[in-house]
Amino acid sequence: MIEKFSNFAVNKLAAAIAVDATSCSLHDASSFPASGAFRIKIDDEILLVTAVAGNIFAVTRGAEGTVPVTHAAEATVRHLLTKGGLEARVANRFISDLHDNKPAAGVKGRLFLPTDGQFMEYDDGAAWHQYGPYRRLKAPPQTGWSWVNQGNATATFVGSALVLEDPDLDATAVQLRLYVRPLTVGATSLITAFTYNGIGTDAPIMGICARCVGGTDDGNFSAWGLRLIASPSNPMTFLHMKHYTSPTAVEATPYPDAHQLYPLRLCWTKFSWEGNYKRWYWSADGVNWIKFWEDTFSTYNAPSQFGIFIDPVNNSQKVSLSLVHWEES
Repeated sequence: MIEKFSNFAVNKLAAAIAVDATSCSLHDASSFPASGAFRIKIDDEILLVTAVAGNIFAVTRGAEGTVPVTHAAEATVRHLLTKGGLEARVANRFISDLHDNKPAAGVKGRLFLPTDGQFMEYDDGAAWHQYGPYRRLKAPPQTGWSWVNQGNATATFVGSALVLEDPDLDATAVQLRLYVRPLTVGATSLITAFTYNGIGTDAPIMGICARCVGGTDDGNFSAWGLRLIASPSNPMTFLHMKHYTSPTAVEATPYPDAHQLYPLRLCWTKFSWEGNYKRWYWSADGVNWIKFWEDTFSTYNAPSQFGIFIDPVNNSQKVSLSLVHWEES
């Protein structure tokens, strides 16, 4: 219920109210808000008004820890601003829910953040207006990570983002640094989002990896993300997928690259188990997904570690990525 306010609202009770009464009558309620919710004070009790019918208020007694008591006729009734009223006003102005549960417009200044949508919306008092695109971010976990082929790479939490960086200017064509962790038991999908930091001069690769531990595929992994070329004559960013038998040995196949310009902003990826397939998706907004690659379970079986990777690929400048979203389901 939206908290209402009015200036200089004061009157007197037209009749006494008992300790358990759920309504009260005023001589003249015209200076009070025309509907609930708002707060009034009678003697030392705060009452929450939930509805108004002429000069009669429906009330919830003993609000904000005050004690309900009997109030005599002609007791002063004041509309006032309280701690509970201020907290309710803040809650009324910021709403986060499914898009289908968005309330009707009519409260100027209110913001709505959909948990399943793409736009933050602003209520101007008559209509909602969209700003975005937008998607909720879930910070990556800060524990449970381990290195594979670390070298001199570092992984540091900056705020809630996980920044993976390799300061070496590698001369090796394949020299991946992996930072991985196990998925939650029962999880069948992983959605991530990351940003690329810096400019690559020799096609550095970075993104998400899925690694097998144990069995015949021990140590094998798949890497999925972005490959970047930033030479003046051929600037390009494209989606990239490879399988590796170790952090320094790439398989001959698959070697799929989607040679399309990918905007240098937040890159969304999704890995999921679907029937007999492991599938990799990408998205520009984290809501609408496009399948990029799939493998059957005969290829590297079921990976048990997931994480982020970076491969400078003979790059002449330091490069890094920032993981800003990690969501298992």
